[in-house]
Amino acid sequence: MRRGCISLGEIKCDSCGKVVPSAQRYLAMEDEAGKGKIVRYCVDCCVEKKLARVREEKGEKVLTFFPEKEA
Repeated sequence: MRRGCISLGEIKCDSCGKVVPSAQRYLAMEDEAGKGKIVRYCVDCCVEKKLARVREEKGEKVLTFFPEKEA
């Protein structure tokens, strides 16, 4: 399950290793292997891995961690 979270300043990205600053967003989700381990990704890594996307909503660009609807 994907969870968009707000950092308290002690979170490290499991992909690039940088610290997610306080009050910044990150994604927490189970690892791909399904072993129940929680991995955390910064916004840059989420966009790079296509786990997050920017969409236009009400005339504004919004970052979302929700997967795109399948048609």
